[in-house]
Amino acid sequence: MLALNADTARRSRVYRAFRLDRAGRVASAEIVSAADDGQARRQARTMVERATVELWERTRFLGRFEPAAPDGGLFG
Repeated sequence: MLALNADTARRSRVYRAFRLDRAGRVASAEIVSAADDGQARRQARTMVERATVELWERTRFLGRFEPAAPDGGLFG
């Protein structure tokens, strides 16, 4: 979760990671603190388990991260 001290707060940017349900609606949200967009994207990718995660910085969309397809794919 989010743990900021004064030094971290000065160096970090705040992002929002939204976990989506199967219908594409927001099921939960989490604050992501990162030094830059790349670090925020890496953190969001680690949050993907069975649910899609969207990453935002205020109104700026940074990416949508999907869970890996189960073994065998569509035709397995």
